[in-house]
Amino acid sequence: MTPPRLKFDREELTLTLTGIGAGWTFEQFGHLNLFDEASVQFPHNWSEDHIRVATQVVQTQWRLRSTTYLEQSLQAGISYSLVDGGSGQMSADTQLIEHLMRRPLVSMDGILTVKLDGEASASGYTGGFYVGLGIRGQF
Repeated sequence: MTPPRLKFDREELTLTLTGIGAGWTFEQFGHLNLFDEASVQFPHNWSEDHIRVATQVVQTQWRLRSTTYLEQSLQAGISYSLVDGGSGQMSADTQLIEHLMRRPLVSMDGILTVKLDGEASASGYTGGFYVGLGIRGQF
């Protein structure tokens, strides 16, 4: 009997994290067990096997690459708002990103949109893994 193969055809799932506790840093965000902390929206037509495989792939990739995803998101630009009502946008250099990654937060929210495009079998997952990440931290 041939082992089952699951196909992922550019399918997306969304993880929403809200109110991660005080004292965490963006850097520590990468150590979260995402599926324990997030509300997850899977495609409605996924089987339990699709959900199980996708969960494993996301957790593995997140642990391997979370710092890169976070740093790239900060490099893309930062929008900020101040207590007095002022706000703006800025680009972040390496030194600022390093500072922000390690600075403790009052709270943190995030939205991860993950797209899988590949195939899973008994030998593992092969294919594409894409992450869109939106993060918000309050200092």
